[in-house]
Amino acid sequence: MMGIQQVLDQVTTYLKGIWIKKRYVLISSWLICPIGWMGVASMPDQYESSARLYVDTNSLLRPLLRGLAFNTNPENQVKMVADTLLSRPTLEKIAREADLDIKAKTKGEFDKILGSLKANLSLRTTRERNIYTISYESGNAQLSQKIVQITLNEFVENSLGSSRRNGDTAEEFLNKQIAEYEVALLEAEQRLAEFKRSRMERAPSTADAYFTNLQNQRDQLKQAQLRLEELESQLVSAKAQLACEEPVFGLVEPETGVQSSGVSTQYDSRIAALESRLDELLIQYTDQHPDVVKTRGLIEHLRSERNDLLGKMSQVAKDTGSYNSFGGLNQNPVYQQLKLNVARIESEIASTKVRVDNFQASVNELQDKINLVPVIEAEFQALNRDYGIKKSRYEELLNRRESAQLSRKAEATTDDVQFRVIDPPLLPSKPSGPPRLLLYTLVLFVGFGAGLALAFIISQLNAVVFSTRQITEQFNIPVLGAVSHFDAPRMQRAHKRNVMIFTVTSSMLVMAYIAIMVLELSYGYTPFELIGRFI
Repeated sequence: MMGIQQVLDQVTTYLKGIWIKKRYVLISSWLICPIGWMGVASMPDQYESSARLYVDTNSLLRPLLRGLAFNTNPENQVKMVADTLLSRPTLEKIAREADLDIKAKTKGEFDKILGSLKANLSLRTTRERNIYTISYESGNAQLSQKIVQITLNEFVENSLGSSRRNGDTAEEFLNKQIAEYEVALLEAEQRLAEFKRSRMERAPSTADAYFTNLQNQRDQLKQAQLRLEELESQLVSAKAQLACEEPVFGLVEPETGVQSSGVSTQYDSRIAALESRLDELLIQYTDQHPDVVKTRGLIEHLRSERNDLLGKMSQVAKDTGSYNSFGGLNQNPVYQQLKLNVARIESEIASTKVRVDNFQASVNELQDKINLVPVIEAEFQALNRDYGIKKSRYEELLNRRESAQLSRKAEATTDDVQFRVIDPPLLPSKPSGPPRLLLYTLVLFVGFGAGLALAFIISQLNAVVFSTRQITEQFNIPVLGAVSHFDAPRMQRAHKRNVMIFTVTSSMLVMAYIAIMVLELSYGYTPFELIGRFI
């Protein structure tokens, strides 16, 4: 590893080698610098026009409508428009409005124009994202101003139209969805109504109601069966009492001579009582009621027996030739009362049996449907759930459409986003580029740098020994002595002449650089423009 002294000696050796080959520095700098400066001076001027725009997204109406209308984020909309401002459709529109497409005869030429437009057109924003700067650089000052103005107008129009287009699209989508849900809701209502008509009539609406109804029917069946047993027991007792009584006490002389039709029998009072009961039943029930039917049957039966009795009496009277032998029947009133009681109990037993049969049929029907009730209830809940979901979605869509319409009306009454032009695009009076001062300086450094590099390379290829220590270090041989040049004064004069030539020529290049810089800074002219003004 070399020490600091060795590094310094090595650097010194390199510098001495470059100094000996300094003529290559002059050759390189005088070849590169004038050519480079002429190239920079011949570069066409570029004019840049720019505009600054402030976007105000604070609206007083937005907090007032919070919760009533949709609050879109205008900052995101403006950002989206800014991000898509340099898209191909927008660039094509700007190029056509600026008449750039007239220069293009083929699609490839038009693509090149769009590429140049995109490369030179820029849109920048501040950290607060509320101030936008639009700039464009071109060789034509009027074209730069025109393109910036067109881009500025396009940016404002797209930002204002974006929210309106989004609102119209959202409202159109909501209307379409509402129409679809109306059809679906109507179909769900029809399915639910059809299910209620066809299935819900066969079982109660819920399992609890079904089992409650079944239990009520069973309770009523038990009560009717118990009542039937009571009546049958009463009938047995009444018939036993009736058997112990005599129907009549004997015959009595009639009050009149002939009683063929007006004779009093044991059936008359019973028939009258049953007819009176029948009138009461008809007031309460219809003709098909079991009690009414049973009572009418009993009346017909008693009338039949009465007619048979009268027929027998009439036959006996005909055989004897006189009706006087019968007289009036002295009937037993207790027997008649017991007979009516038996008939009443039998009638009530008949009606109770009908009730027992009806309750038993209802219980059997409900028990047969005990497995059908959960299935029907599950189907009903599924249909009702489907209908409820569609109804809630439909109502939610209606509410959202109302909010969308309110938002659209609010946007129509006030601008949610306001644009304020801070700096309008002006016609540039001075060129903005190219950066000739920087390029002139760069050419100067490149010319001298290339010469230094060339001198260094040649010094390394054609090395020169400067000291005895260099020989010792490079060849590892001892140096016994050193002999000076025999014509040292001539060598010194030649060296001074070379140094002066190098100094003068280098100074001329530097003076030319300074003159070009002063000309550019003071007057804004290139050397060619200055020559053209004097010719």
